[in-house]
Amino acid sequence: MSEQRGQISGHAPAGFSWGDLVASLVEEHGSLTAVAWKLIEHASGDDVASIERALRRLRGRGQLDGGVWGQRVLRVFGPPASIEARLRWMGLYHSPFNDLPLSLCLDQLRLWDRPPVSASRARVWISLGFASCALRERRFDDAAQHADQTRSAGGPDAAQLELGLIDGYLASRASGDVTAALERVESLLATATLSPEDAACFRARLVDQRAYQLNRASDHAAALALFSALPDSDVHPFASYRRDAGRAYGLHRLGRTAEALALATRAIDHAGDGGYTRLRAMGLLLVAKINGEADAISRASAIAERLDDAELRERVARARA
Repeated sequence: MSEQRGQISGHAPAGFSWGDLVASLVEEHGSLTAVAWKLIEHASGDDVASIERALRRLRGRGQLDGGVWGQRVLRVFGPPASIEARLRWMGLYHSPFNDLPLSLCLDQLRLWDRPPVSASRARVWISLGFASCALRERRFDDAAQHADQTRSAGGPDAAQLELGLIDGYLASRASGDVTAALERVESLLATATLSPEDAACFRARLVDQRAYQLNRASDHAAALALFSALPDSDVHPFASYRRDAGRAYGLHRLGRTAEALALATRAIDHAGDGGYTRLRAMGLLLVAKINGEADAISRASAIAERLDDAELRERVARARA
């Protein structure tokens, strides 16, 4: 209640507000009147003066419900591109957001999960971010619930690919139909509109999940072939890490230790270059698997504790066992 009174009395709320949204529209279109004229095309029966008054009222709503005019503004304009890009960064697993301490990730997601963001199409990225955090905590039922919220919201190709890979991961943990989930990802990836960096990351993640199933079935040569088919060019550090770590594991299982160790070390370098602390820990555990280096496990364990990451802790425990 105190937060709401503070917003109404003019105290700036933490995070993105209706006032910030209106200010960004004024900056983009030149004036409040220009924004009103844009809206009048979608609000028959209203005049410019009444729409301007509505926008001034909306500007003072802080992070409360924006009502009918909030819905109209979001429907016509959507969130600013810079804000949607930031939310997208929080929702994509292959961004360094997921390499921050888990508590900080959750704080950021909760901060942004308020109007106007929570009432906009960009809400899909918040749900995906919560799903990724739940996976890091090994709360698979919660991850599935957040994924279902994303499913009903739709969203751009990247969001649908993210959802498909989450579905595949959850299916692999619950003896579900992993193949069907990954086939849907493959089909969408073939037609999706993506940047070269995102395309490389999604492709590497898809290969990683398929190779995981092959490795579980002890078909290490087939898994290695999937990773070996990925391009050798370094388009993005995350994709490069997945490629080289996957190749390293396959070579290790096939007894080619020296080659495996060289690729695992290179994978760790890719993780460091991209700011991927969690991937660096996974790379260290891979090195320990290849050469039995206890110090690598201790370093990975320290990273897991600093990030408060249950999934990494589980990997460390398996390595020590």
